Amino acid sequence: MKELFKSKPRTPVDIVRQTRDILIFADQSSTSLSDSKREEKMAELGKNIRELKSILYGNSESEPVSEACAQLTQEFFRENTLRILIFCLPQLNLGARKDATQIVANLQSQQVNSRLIASDYLEKNTDLLDILIAGYENTDMALHYGVMLRECIRHQTVARYVLESPNVKKLFDYIQLPYFHISADAAATFKVKHDWQRY
Repeated sequence: MKELFKSKPRTPVDIVRQTRDILIFADQSSTSLSDSKREEKMAELGKNIRELKSILYGNSESEPVSEACAQLTQEFFRENTLRILIFCLPQLNLGARKDATQIVANLQSQQVNSRLIASDYLEKNTDLLDILIAGYENTDMALHYGVMLRECIRHQTVARYVLESPNVKKLFDYIQLPYFHISADAAATFKVKHDWQRY
């Protein structure tokens, strides 16, 4: 009898969709939710983000499964989950931010039908790169956005956009900030961008 009521395991697509729904819900109702309801939603969101990371990176018990990674990646970019996650990153707790940063970094190298769909997506959504660059201005978020930006600019077309963007000058300003961790991170990002410039 127990078997009848067992819930079937969630697919990578289900987890991405639920994560996106909670991000949208948390963002839109941040002021109208009671503290306990918001805490409950954020805990569920953190659990989903950990699950997404586990699918992409594997865990102590299993390696990542390429089909699951491809499904997750495709769904992540289909409905702008990347955009929503980047916008909502400051609302996440530190653990969820770290996991989300690793997810975004990993997605840059995931292939679907032999294509890096992250590169195609970012080419059509270059404003996200401007948001990541401007992230250096927020001392709490700078390192998270810096990691994401470095992984994104490994795509040649994305690096070209950043090189030609007026925001590229901001990287020089960030390198000179008095906060060592931020200036060092901005310098590391500039080095990745500079390496592309040679090609």
